[in-house]
Amino acid sequence: MSSKFKPSSTWLYPTALLSLVLFWLFSDKPLAATELFAQYWTSALTMVFGSFVAGITPLGGGAVAFPVLTKLFAVDAIDAKYFSLTIQTIGMGFATLFFISRKVKIHWELLGYCFPAALIVLPFALTQTSLSAQWLRFAFSEFILVTAWVLWLCNHSLYARRHELKYKPVILFATAVLGSFLSASLGSGSDVVLFFVLVYVLKYPIKEAIPSTVVLMAFNAICASVWLVFIESIELSTFVVNSWWTACLVAAVGAPLGAFMLTLLKEHTLRKLIYLVITLELLSTIFNQSLDIELRYLVAASSCVLLLAIAHKRLRTKPIKA
Repeated sequence: MSSKFKPSSTWLYPTALLSLVLFWLFSDKPLAATELFAQYWTSALTMVFGSFVAGITPLGGGAVAFPVLTKLFAVDAIDAKYFSLTIQTIGMGFATLFFISRKVKIHWELLGYCFPAALIVLPFALTQTSLSAQWLRFAFSEFILVTAWVLWLCNHSLYARRHELKYKPVILFATAVLGSFLSASLGSGSDVVLFFVLVYVLKYPIKEAIPSTVVLMAFNAICASVWLVFIESIELSTFVVNSWWTACLVAAVGAPLGAFMLTLLKEHTLRKLIYLVITLELLSTIFNQSLDIELRYLVAASSCVLLLAIAHKRLRTKPIKA
Protein backbone atom coordinates (compact mmCIF):
# COMPACT_ATOMS: atom_id res chain seq x y z
CA MET A 1 0.00 0.00 0.00
CA SER A 2 2.76 2.41 0.90
CA SER A 3 4.63 1.77 -2.35
CA LYS A 4 1.48 2.47 -4.34
CA PHE A 5 1.26 6.02 -3.05
CA LYS A 6 4.98 6.63 -2.79
CA PRO A 7 5.87 9.98 -4.41
CA SER A 8 7.73 9.54 -7.68
CA SER A 9 10.18 11.94 -9.31
CA THR A 10 8.91 10.79 -12.71
CA TRP A 11 6.27 13.51 -12.72
CA LEU A 12 8.59 16.28 -11.56
CA TYR A 13 9.34 17.72 -15.01
CA PRO A 14 5.81 17.37 -16.47
CA THR A 15 4.33 18.99 -13.36
CA ALA A 16 6.82 21.85 -13.48
CA LEU A 17 6.18 22.38 -17.20
CA LEU A 18 2.42 22.49 -16.68
CA SER A 19 2.89 24.95 -13.82
CA LEU A 20 5.04 27.20 -16.00
CA VAL A 21 2.48 27.12 -18.83
CA LEU A 22 -0.31 28.10 -16.43
CA PHE A 23 1.87 30.82 -14.90
CA TRP A 24 2.65 32.18 -18.37
CA LEU A 25 -0.98 32.14 -19.47
CA PHE A 26 -2.40 33.90 -16.42
CA SER A 27 0.46 36.25 -15.49
CA ASP A 28 0.40 39.97 -16.11
CA LYS A 29 2.92 40.10 -18.96
CA PRO A 30 4.54 43.37 -20.12
CA LEU A 31 2.84 43.00 -23.53
CA ALA A 32 0.01 40.95 -24.94
CA ALA A 33 1.10 37.50 -26.10
CA THR A 34 0.59 38.36 -29.76
CA GLU A 35 2.70 41.50 -29.42
CA LEU A 36 5.45 39.65 -27.58
CA PHE A 37 5.86 37.11 -30.36
CA ALA A 38 5.42 39.69 -33.10
CA GLN A 39 8.19 41.92 -31.74
CA TYR A 40 10.54 39.40 -30.08
CA TRP A 41 10.17 36.29 -32.22
CA THR A 42 13.93 36.37 -32.85
CA SER A 43 14.57 35.57 -29.18
CA ALA A 44 12.17 32.61 -29.25
CA LEU A 45 13.69 31.33 -32.49
CA THR A 46 17.20 31.67 -31.07
CA MET A 47 16.26 29.65 -28.01
CA VAL A 48 14.83 26.84 -30.13
CA PHE A 49 18.45 25.99 -30.89
CA GLY A 50 20.03 27.53 -27.80
CA SER A 51 17.96 25.55 -25.32
CA PHE A 52 18.58 22.31 -27.21
CA VAL A 53 22.34 22.92 -27.05
CA ALA A 54 22.00 23.73 -23.35
CA GLY A 55 20.53 20.33 -22.60
CA ILE A 56 22.77 18.20 -24.77
CA THR A 57 26.21 19.82 -24.32
CA PRO A 58 28.31 21.42 -21.56
CA LEU A 59 28.27 24.74 -23.46
CA GLY A 60 25.03 26.17 -22.10
CA GLY A 61 22.34 27.99 -24.03
CA GLY A 62 24.44 31.13 -24.02
CA ALA A 63 26.83 29.52 -26.52
CA VAL A 64 24.07 29.90 -29.11
CA ALA A 65 21.96 32.75 -27.73
CA PHE A 66 24.78 35.26 -27.26
CA PRO A 67 26.45 35.03 -30.70
CA VAL A 68 23.16 34.71 -32.62
CA LEU A 69 21.56 37.70 -30.91
CA THR A 70 24.61 39.95 -31.11
CA LYS A 71 25.82 39.04 -34.60
CA LEU A 72 22.74 37.99 -36.53
CA PHE A 73 20.10 40.21 -34.92
CA ALA A 74 22.38 43.11 -33.81
CA VAL A 75 21.29 42.99 -30.16
CA ASP A 76 23.44 44.92 -27.68
CA ALA A 77 26.01 42.57 -26.14
CA ILE A 78 25.14 43.57 -22.57
CA ASP A 79 21.46 42.81 -23.18
CA ALA A 80 22.39 39.51 -24.83
CA LYS A 81 24.49 38.56 -21.79
CA TYR A 82 21.70 39.29 -19.32
CA PHE A 83 19.15 37.50 -21.49
CA SER A 84 21.42 34.45 -21.81
CA LEU A 85 21.92 34.37 -18.06
CA THR A 86 18.27 34.81 -17.08
CA ILE A 87 16.77 32.48 -19.70
CA GLN A 88 19.03 29.69 -18.44
CA THR A 89 17.05 29.70 -15.21
CA ILE A 90 14.36 28.08 -17.34
CA GLY A 91 16.42 26.11 -19.86
CA MET A 92 19.01 24.67 -17.50
CA GLY A 93 16.52 24.51 -14.64
CA PHE A 94 14.01 22.43 -16.58
CA ALA A 95 16.77 20.26 -18.05
CA THR A 96 17.78 19.54 -14.45
CA LEU A 97 14.21 18.58 -13.58
CA PHE A 98 14.13 16.33 -16.63
CA PHE A 99 17.34 14.58 -15.56
CA ILE A 100 15.87 14.02 -12.09
CA SER A 101 12.59 12.75 -13.57
CA ARG A 102 14.47 10.28 -15.77
CA LYS A 103 16.76 9.30 -12.86
CA VAL A 104 19.85 10.30 -14.82
CA LYS A 105 23.01 10.21 -12.70
CA ILE A 106 23.85 13.60 -11.16
CA HIS A 107 26.89 13.88 -8.90
CA TRP A 108 25.30 15.80 -6.04
CA GLU A 109 28.19 14.80 -3.78
CA LEU A 110 30.51 16.84 -6.02
CA LEU A 111 28.11 19.71 -6.61
CA GLY A 112 27.84 20.18 -2.86
CA TYR A 113 31.33 21.71 -2.95
CA CYS A 114 30.39 24.00 -5.86
CA PHE A 115 27.11 25.55 -4.72
CA PRO A 116 28.59 27.56 -1.79
CA ALA A 117 31.19 29.10 -4.11
CA ALA A 118 28.47 30.31 -6.46
CA LEU A 119 26.57 31.92 -3.59
CA ILE A 120 29.72 33.75 -2.50
CA VAL A 121 31.11 34.82 -5.88
CA LEU A 122 28.05 35.72 -7.96
CA PRO A 123 26.91 38.83 -6.03
CA PHE A 124 30.41 40.30 -6.18
CA ALA A 125 31.03 39.35 -9.80
CA LEU A 126 27.69 40.68 -11.04
CA THR A 127 28.29 44.10 -9.52
CA GLN A 128 32.05 44.45 -10.01
CA THR A 129 32.68 43.03 -13.49
CA SER A 130 31.77 45.18 -16.46
CA LEU A 131 33.00 44.76 -20.03
CA SER A 132 32.15 46.95 -22.99
CA ALA A 133 30.01 45.42 -25.74
CA GLN A 134 33.04 45.00 -28.04
CA TRP A 135 35.21 43.36 -25.42
CA LEU A 136 32.34 41.20 -24.21
CA ARG A 137 31.90 39.70 -27.68
CA PHE A 138 35.66 39.21 -27.99
CA ALA A 139 35.92 37.61 -24.54
CA PHE A 140 33.05 35.26 -25.33
CA SER A 141 34.75 34.06 -28.53
CA GLU A 142 38.03 33.50 -26.70
CA PHE A 143 36.14 31.57 -24.04
CA ILE A 144 34.60 29.39 -26.75
CA LEU A 145 38.11 28.72 -28.08
CA VAL A 146 39.22 27.60 -24.64
CA THR A 147 36.15 25.36 -24.54
CA ALA A 148 37.24 23.71 -27.80
CA TRP A 149 40.68 23.07 -26.34
CA VAL A 150 39.15 21.65 -23.16
CA LEU A 151 36.92 19.31 -25.14
CA TRP A 152 39.81 18.12 -27.29
CA LEU A 153 41.97 17.51 -24.24
CA CYS A 154 39.18 15.53 -22.62
CA ASN A 155 38.86 13.37 -25.72
CA HIS A 156 42.53 12.74 -26.36
CA SER A 157 44.08 12.56 -22.90
CA LEU A 158 41.79 10.16 -21.08
CA TYR A 159 44.35 7.47 -20.30
CA ALA A 160 43.40 6.73 -16.71
CA ARG A 161 39.97 6.10 -15.36
CA ARG A 162 38.39 7.93 -12.51
CA HIS A 163 40.52 8.45 -9.45
CA GLU A 164 40.26 10.10 -6.09
CA LEU A 165 42.17 13.29 -5.39
CA LYS A 166 43.32 14.28 -1.94
CA TYR A 167 42.23 17.88 -2.43
CA LYS A 168 39.06 17.22 -4.45
CA PRO A 169 36.86 19.55 -2.31
CA VAL A 170 39.33 22.41 -2.76
CA ILE A 171 39.60 21.78 -6.49
CA LEU A 172 35.82 21.72 -6.92
CA PHE A 173 35.35 24.87 -4.83
CA ALA A 174 37.99 26.71 -6.88
CA THR A 175 36.37 25.40 -10.05
CA ALA A 176 33.03 26.86 -9.00
CA VAL A 177 34.64 30.19 -8.10
CA LEU A 178 36.11 30.55 -11.58
CA GLY A 179 32.94 29.27 -13.25
CA SER A 180 30.67 31.64 -11.36
CA PHE A 181 32.92 34.58 -12.21
CA LEU A 182 32.77 33.65 -15.91
CA SER A 183 29.00 33.18 -15.76
CA ALA A 184 28.53 36.62 -14.24
CA SER A 185 30.88 38.21 -16.78
CA LEU A 186 29.87 36.40 -19.98
CA GLY A 187 26.45 34.89 -19.27
CA SER A 188 27.77 31.31 -19.10
CA GLY A 189 30.91 29.43 -18.13
CA SER A 190 30.45 27.51 -14.90
CA ASP A 191 29.29 24.44 -16.81
CA VAL A 192 32.34 24.36 -19.09
CA VAL A 193 34.83 24.79 -16.23
CA LEU A 194 33.21 22.00 -14.23
CA PHE A 195 33.11 19.84 -17.36
CA PHE A 196 36.88 20.22 -17.74
CA VAL A 197 37.53 19.24 -14.13
CA LEU A 198 35.14 16.29 -14.12
CA VAL A 199 36.34 14.81 -17.40
CA TYR A 200 40.00 15.82 -17.70
CA VAL A 201 41.02 15.91 -14.04
CA LEU A 202 38.68 13.44 -12.33
CA LYS A 203 38.27 11.19 -15.41
CA TYR A 204 34.48 10.94 -15.54
CA PRO A 205 32.97 9.91 -18.90
CA ILE A 206 31.71 12.84 -20.97
CA LYS A 207 28.07 11.74 -21.02
CA GLU A 208 28.11 11.12 -17.29
CA ALA A 209 29.64 14.53 -16.55
CA ILE A 210 27.30 16.73 -18.61
CA PRO A 211 24.16 16.40 -16.41
CA SER A 212 26.10 17.66 -13.39
CA THR A 213 27.43 20.63 -15.39
CA VAL A 214 23.86 21.47 -16.42
CA VAL A 215 22.77 21.47 -12.78
CA LEU A 216 25.61 23.79 -11.76
CA MET A 217 24.83 26.25 -14.56
CA ALA A 218 21.15 26.16 -13.58
CA PHE A 219 22.10 26.98 -10.00
CA ASN A 220 24.31 29.86 -11.14
CA ALA A 221 21.62 31.23 -13.45
CA ILE A 222 18.93 31.06 -10.77
CA CYS A 223 21.13 32.71 -8.13
CA ALA A 224 22.22 35.43 -10.57
CA SER A 225 18.64 36.12 -11.65
CA VAL A 226 17.41 36.34 -8.06
CA TRP A 227 20.23 38.76 -7.27
CA LEU A 228 19.60 40.92 -10.34
CA VAL A 229 15.82 41.07 -10.04
CA PHE A 230 15.01 40.88 -6.34
CA ILE A 231 18.09 41.90 -4.34
CA GLU A 232 20.20 44.32 -6.36
CA SER A 233 17.12 45.31 -8.39
CA ILE A 234 19.09 46.09 -11.53
CA GLU A 235 16.80 47.55 -14.16
CA LEU A 236 16.94 45.06 -16.99
CA SER A 237 16.23 46.44 -20.44
CA THR A 238 12.90 46.07 -22.21
CA PHE A 239 14.56 43.65 -24.61
CA VAL A 240 15.74 41.34 -21.83
CA VAL A 241 12.40 41.29 -20.01
CA ASN A 242 10.20 40.86 -23.08
CA SER A 243 12.55 38.32 -24.66
CA TRP A 244 12.44 36.26 -21.48
CA TRP A 245 8.65 36.15 -21.58
CA THR A 246 8.71 35.26 -25.27
CA ALA A 247 11.30 32.48 -25.03
CA CYS A 248 10.74 30.92 -21.60
CA LEU A 249 8.28 28.26 -22.79
CA VAL A 250 10.57 27.40 -25.70
CA ALA A 251 13.50 26.93 -23.31
CA ALA A 252 11.39 24.83 -20.95
CA VAL A 253 10.79 22.32 -23.75
CA GLY A 254 13.97 22.66 -25.82
CA ALA A 255 16.53 22.07 -23.06
CA PRO A 256 14.86 18.88 -21.77
CA LEU A 257 14.62 17.70 -25.39
CA GLY A 258 18.37 18.18 -25.66
CA ALA A 259 18.79 16.37 -22.35
CA PHE A 260 16.76 13.48 -23.72
CA MET A 261 18.94 13.31 -26.84
CA LEU A 262 22.01 13.28 -24.58
CA THR A 263 20.85 9.94 -23.19
CA LEU A 264 20.68 8.51 -26.73
CA LEU A 265 23.72 9.87 -28.56
CA LYS A 266 27.14 8.25 -28.56
CA GLU A 267 30.03 10.32 -27.23
CA HIS A 268 31.78 10.75 -30.59
CA THR A 269 28.55 12.13 -32.13
CA LEU A 270 28.13 14.44 -29.16
CA ARG A 271 31.65 15.80 -29.59
CA LYS A 272 31.06 16.48 -33.29
CA LEU A 273 27.93 18.46 -32.44
CA ILE A 274 29.82 20.56 -29.90
CA TYR A 275 32.66 21.21 -32.37
CA LEU A 276 30.10 22.34 -34.96
CA VAL A 277 28.56 24.87 -32.57
CA ILE A 278 32.01 26.18 -31.62
CA THR A 279 33.13 26.49 -35.26
CA LEU A 280 30.02 28.44 -36.26
CA GLU A 281 30.47 30.81 -33.31
CA LEU A 282 34.11 31.52 -34.15
CA LEU A 283 33.41 32.07 -37.85
CA SER A 284 30.58 34.45 -37.00
CA THR A 285 33.02 36.47 -34.89
CA ILE A 286 35.85 36.55 -37.42
CA PHE A 287 33.57 37.72 -40.24
CA ASN A 288 31.47 40.08 -38.10
CA GLN A 289 31.89 43.53 -39.63
CA SER A 290 30.59 45.34 -36.54
CA LEU A 291 33.44 44.06 -34.37
CA ASP A 292 36.71 45.99 -34.32
CA ILE A 293 39.11 44.61 -36.91
CA GLU A 294 41.86 44.22 -34.31
CA LEU A 295 39.66 42.00 -32.15
CA ARG A 296 38.62 39.93 -35.16
CA TYR A 297 42.29 39.41 -36.04
CA LEU A 298 42.98 38.33 -32.46
CA VAL A 299 40.20 35.73 -32.58
CA ALA A 300 41.46 34.46 -35.95
CA ALA A 301 45.03 34.28 -34.64
CA SER A 302 43.89 32.48 -31.49
CA SER A 303 42.00 29.96 -33.63
CA CYS A 304 45.12 29.30 -35.68
CA VAL A 305 47.21 28.83 -32.54
CA LEU A 306 44.65 26.35 -31.22
CA LEU A 307 44.65 24.37 -34.47
CA LEU A 308 48.46 24.27 -34.49
CA ALA A 309 48.53 23.14 -30.85
CA ILE A 310 46.04 20.37 -31.57
CA ALA A 311 47.97 19.28 -34.67
CA HIS A 312 51.24 19.24 -32.72
CA LYS A 313 49.76 17.27 -29.81
CA ARG A 314 47.97 14.86 -32.15
CA LEU A 315 51.28 13.87 -33.69
CA ARG A 316 52.52 12.89 -30.24
CA THR A 317 49.34 11.42 -28.75
CA LYS A 318 47.15 8.60 -29.96
CA PRO A 319 43.50 9.63 -29.49
CA ILE A 320 41.12 7.40 -27.63
CA LYS A 321 38.08 6.20 -29.54
CA ALA A 322 34.70 6.54 -27.89
